[in-house]
Amino acid sequence: MSNEKNVLVLGRERHLVDASTGIIEANGFHAVGVTRDEEALSLLDTGRFIAVLVGSGVEWESRPPVREHAAPHGTVVLEAQRVPMQTVQEHVSHVIVPKLRQIA
Repeated sequence: MSNEKNVLVLGRERHLVDASTGIIEANGFHAVGVTRDEEALSLLDTGRFIAVLVGSGVEWESRPPVREHAAPHGTVVLEAQRVPMQTVQEHVSHVIVPKLRQIA
């Protein structure tokens, strides 16, 4: 399978992960959403993703392993950084999707 438009989404709350993957898919990408670090690391090891979006609720200690597993495959790590009063949906639509378009 080509990794051309595959995006991994790691978050802690399933409904936010699902909302994010839905927006990403509506913009022409294939998205896989997970809530557990082990799942994310295993998927990153496949080398099938152009990017991984790490949700703002993911603990700081979980982030270095994500970067370590993404790096050998050239997978770009995007870390969600919402501004106050910005919804997850707004952030993904207006910040993350444009970044994904630059990568793809």
